[in-house]
Amino acid sequence: MEYCNSTDAELLTKIKQSDHQAFKEIYKRYWKVCFLQLFRKSSSKELAEELTQNIFISLWERRHIHEITNLSSYLSSAVRYSFINYLKNALQFDRYAKYKKGQGDIGANSLEEQLSVRELSISIEKGINLLPRKTREVFVLSRLEYNSVKEIAQKLKISEKAVEYHITQSLKAMRLALKDYMIIIALVSLSVVHYSLPIFILNN
Repeated sequence: MEYCNSTDAELLTKIKQSDHQAFKEIYKRYWKVCFLQLFRKSSSKELAEELTQNIFISLWERRHIHEITNLSSYLSSAVRYSFINYLKNALQFDRYAKYKKGQGDIGANSLEEQLSVRELSISIEKGINLLPRKTREVFVLSRLEYNSVKEIAQKLKISEKAVEYHITQSLKAMRLALKDYMIIIALVSLSVVHYSLPIFILNN
């Protein structure tokens, strides 16, 4: 079968049947489009690659339950939500870091919000403590102390690829540990996030 001549709808039908070649053709058609959209949003090649990879892995892993009528529109939405979720996670750890350093109320203006932040910090600490030692060290240096991949590699005397691996593993674990707290992190305009977000390569 000439997959390159197949329509998106035909390829989607094929991947529901676990056709790897059909999935490869979808990836080939749309990887660059998704990557460029994410690169424009993040200005980070590494982050754009990571989130793009994650989008396609999710498409494959959920191929039996996805009901997609327009693949291009679906992937555009996936790009948007992928980056929003990344920012939400970044804001979670930024709030936690400020909370631990005692920098004010980190935006919690009511008793209910302050209690939510404290509960969040407890959950983050529990999640961090469950990480393997090296993964925990890398996570703290990256997400709580804002070191770059290169800086972490130099500090821990490991390769940058090893740093990226540990960050990937830590974020998988932390997202699972914090799944019940995502609702307390408000969505913010992408334009107000000016600080340099830590970058990593994710292979969910």
